[in-house]
Amino acid sequence: MSVIIFASFYLSYCAMEKLKKQNVFGMSTKILLQSSIVNGVVHQATTAFIRVRALYHAIRFFRDPCSIQFPSASCFCEGILYYHTNLFCSVVCLSLFLDRLASFYIHKFYKSVPKKAAYTFIVIQILIPALVLCWVFHDAIYTGYVPLCNYPPKNSSEKFYIVNATRIGILWIIAAASIVHFYQSFRHEKRIIHEKYDTNARYNAFENLLSSRAVCWIICIQAVCLGGTSAIPSIFKIYRGSIPTAWFHGAIAFATGLTYANFFVPIVITFETNRIIRLRRSRIQALRRQTNDYDYIHDFKALMESSYKKVHPKTS
Repeated sequence: MSVIIFASFYLSYCAMEKLKKQNVFGMSTKILLQSSIVNGVVHQATTAFIRVRALYHAIRFFRDPCSIQFPSASCFCEGILYYHTNLFCSVVCLSLFLDRLASFYIHKFYKSVPKKAAYTFIVIQILIPALVLCWVFHDAIYTGYVPLCNYPPKNSSEKFYIVNATRIGILWIIAAASIVHFYQSFRHEKRIIHEKYDTNARYNAFENLLSSRAVCWIICIQAVCLGGTSAIPSIFKIYRGSIPTAWFHGAIAFATGLTYANFFVPIVITFETNRIIRLRRSRIQALRRQTNDYDYIHDFKALMESSYKKVHPKTS
């Protein structure tokens, strides 16, 4: 887990530099991807701090196992930050999906307000997790003990599981919808090629397709990582009576889907950015060849008409 966390710091730095230097995505999409990377770094740092603190406790109280656990009250700040960044990533997926829809259906209007739209989405990404956590922890009792500081208080665990299950279900719906939208963008781009000869329309459809593909990958990775690992605590919770306690807490410690997602998302952003740069270059060259061919045909037609008028001035 430590290798994954610290490797994700470097990968996030590379992805952020790539987004900063390369003007590949639209302004709103770019800002949302940057917010996702920053949130991922904060979450990974929080996770690393929680695990280092637990390791220190384990070493310090090696001869007194009963003192290894943490009082819930001492984990309040880390727990809130951990859960807020955890929920933030899911709302980012919703924001990215809505951003792609807006770029597809109301392109002209949305293109005129990219920063306002992105900052509005970021405010929503901050407020929704805060409101959810207020509901989950408003009546929490921080009197018990927890093995790690990413455990919720005991009397809030039921609401936490409800929020987590709802969040995963919504995330899977968003992932399925993003796949459908990517297929629509693919068909739209092919139709534009056959129906329109406007260079700008063709290029805009092509860029929208590439951005939709990258966003679809990011959302699907989040859904797979979070959905796959969240199933482990749910299964253990159902059969907790027949499963040893050590197995349960060991599985929970490694069932941190967002840690894996924060490792893969920067890789996807860097890979898709390089891919978009390569495909954009080839498409621009193709469009230039098409434009040159069109100009040649247009000039040849004008030359033929002018020569015809000189040879047959009356009929022309």
